[in-house]
Amino acid sequence: MLKPMQKRTHRRHAAFIFGLLLACTLLLNACSIGGQASAHSQPSQNPTPALAPSPTVSPSLQEQGTAQLQAFQKWISLMQQYGGNVSNYQQQYSSDQQALSAASSDSAYQAALARLNGHVEAIKLPALKTEAEGLQRKLAQEAQGWSSKHTYYDSYDGVTYNLGYEYEGVVNYPAQYLLDGSTTIADYQYVIGQLNVWLSNFQAYQTNFSDKTPYNQVHATDTQLMQKYGYTSGKVLVISLSEQAMRVYQDGKLINAFLVVTGMPDHPSLPGTWWIETKQTNIQFTSGKQPGQEGYYPPTPIAYAMQYHSGGYFIHESWWRSQYGPNKQFPHFDPGGTSFANRGSHGCINMSTATVEWVYNFVTVNSTKIIIY
Repeated sequence: MLKPMQKRTHRRHAAFIFGLLLACTLLLNACSIGGQASAHSQPSQNPTPALAPSPTVSPSLQEQGTAQLQAFQKWISLMQQYGGNVSNYQQQYSSDQQALSAASSDSAYQAALARLNGHVEAIKLPALKTEAEGLQRKLAQEAQGWSSKHTYYDSYDGVTYNLGYEYEGVVNYPAQYLLDGSTTIADYQYVIGQLNVWLSNFQAYQTNFSDKTPYNQVHATDTQLMQKYGYTSGKVLVISLSEQAMRVYQDGKLINAFLVVTGMPDHPSLPGTWWIETKQTNIQFTSGKQPGQEGYYPPTPIAYAMQYHSGGYFIHESWWRSQYGPNKQFPHFDPGGTSFANRGSHGCINMSTATVEWVYNFVTVNSTKIIIY
């Protein structure tokens, strides 16, 4: 049994040992915490392998893909605008778009882009054909709709004629003729250009129909069409079918005007934009028909003739007439003319000898432009 002194000594020794153990424990904890902080601040000696970066597609290829997708969508929209069936092309577009997005290398992207390029090329011809046919339908509908409401009653033969029949006629010739002969992109682009000209000229015809400006003064529709076609410089002949008149411009300024006779309903003159192709004097016109056949006329000497469209469309002298101007393209009585003066021409622009001589001396082959509307 310990004595009191021994007990006190033992207690002091135990307390010392306990304090020493506590200090060691705190020191070890501090080292452990420091070690953890050090470990977090230093890279691991054996890091987890990182994923390799995905292969990238060159920006120039991606730009080509974006541009071609936009081009494809424009062709699809064009075809859809004119009533074409685009379901197959829309599926191709979606497939091409997905293929380009999924491509993870230049070679894969190029393969997808090649397919897209092929689809863009393949849609061009059917899209242009659809546009041309749509424009032809539009012209036919507009011409028929307007002409049915604007007529001329001819007291000479008791027949009511549609005005603007030239535009109804152009739907079949030359529009249908050109469409039937089109096989290439360039062919259809040409037809589309011509149809847009006829549509623009017909709009001008309708506007000018209500214009009361005298035939020998500048008409607003003349100016609009010359600006549209870039004919504001040089020599231009403007022929108004509704007025049966020709106005002559040089550098956009009116310098002369004449009354004319254009094609009869069965043989209309061609609206459009043309140019003087040839000039001829003292020639003979023949109909190519036999007496009694429709369209026959005897061999006819012509002092002045200027061809503006292949197939026999001329501005020429018509010495057998004494009257020119409004409604003379319809059957009528010409007191100073021959029996062939009682109706319109076979599509040519007829003028008196004096006026056509002036025009003949004024125009220049291949450079003088013609607008017929």
